[in-house]
Amino acid sequence: MVLNRCFKIILITSLLLAGCSSEDQRGGKGGNRGGKSATNVAAISPVIQTAAEFYTTTAILEPSSDADIYARTSGVIRAIYHEEGDDVEAGAILLQLEDDDQKLRLEKAEQSLRSSEREYNRLDKMRKSGAVSANDWEAIYNTYHQAKTDKELAELALSYTKVTASFSGRLVKREVDLGAHVLSGTLLFRMMSIKPLLIRVHVPANRIGQVTAGQWVDLQLDSVEQPIKGEISLVSPIVDPDTGTIKVTIKLEDYPQNVRPGDFTQILMVTNSRENALMVPNGALLEERGQYYVYTVTTEEGQSSAKKTQVETGYVSTEMTEIRSGISTSDLIVVKGQRNLSDGDKVAMIDDKIDGKSKIDDKQKQAGDTQQLSN
Repeated sequence: MVLNRCFKIILITSLLLAGCSSEDQRGGKGGNRGGKSATNVAAISPVIQTAAEFYTTTAILEPSSDADIYARTSGVIRAIYHEEGDDVEAGAILLQLEDDDQKLRLEKAEQSLRSSEREYNRLDKMRKSGAVSANDWEAIYNTYHQAKTDKELAELALSYTKVTASFSGRLVKREVDLGAHVLSGTLLFRMMSIKPLLIRVHVPANRIGQVTAGQWVDLQLDSVEQPIKGEISLVSPIVDPDTGTIKVTIKLEDYPQNVRPGDFTQILMVTNSRENALMVPNGALLEERGQYYVYTVTTEEGQSSAKKTQVETGYVSTEMTEIRSGISTSDLIVVKGQRNLSDGDKVAMIDDKIDGKSKIDDKQKQAGDTQQLSN
């Protein structure tokens, strides 16, 4: 009987000791809640940069001029001086038609002009002395000026036998062959001006922001690995009432040789920007029910812990997000390990410190800088 009572006392004492030990593990000062050890995190200070709002779209490269060249007279093609792919200057002869008939007509017109000019000069002298009637003078006057007109028409007809480039550019298509007989209005060549190339995009009026002529934009062409720059040359002064968009024309002056009209390009255009904005990496942000949060690191008595902080975001780039309120430049923002944290968790910093703040990785600085395009 005494033995059973002693056994019960020992058993109750053991259970009480076990309970106290468990309580110490849950609520004691030796670790996180439930005995969880400190979470390893990396943290950085926010950076001050230019924050920008971007508009992204796609478009096709277009020539600055695109023209079909037609025959202006009929005849047989005697010579072709330029081929597809040739770059030619304005006024260069592209094609020569047979011109024997036109040359003869010009020669005849010149002879008639010389004859009527002699008679005109002779009667003009006689008119001054009163020896020529008004009717005779009027007749020779009309004949002389008609001869001048006929000569000019003959010269014009002869000029049509030489087909020339109306602007400097590149021949992209030849439609006729040597020896072919063409009529007036026959398509001969297609020609484009490719310096500069143009990109025309239609930006929604509510996204046009501060877009202005002279602004640079980033272009990513299918035919070129590295992004290249284009310059906005024109912003339409009106809104298209059918689409609610504003036409923006981008000029591409310098580009690799393999870039051609018709190439497909992606466009990254700054529509608004703010100087001296507080920026953090996109990955530092957590979203819950439409609200954004970051974890900041606070240190008391040598122990660092995570604090869940709600922030107001602004412009977002590829790598960085603007923070309008909620944190300051003196805060440390968790950028690695934040998804494993809860508010108040103890953390262990894995980055080197300078005056209590983490070093900002140079690559991250560069990544943030490259996203800001100057207006």
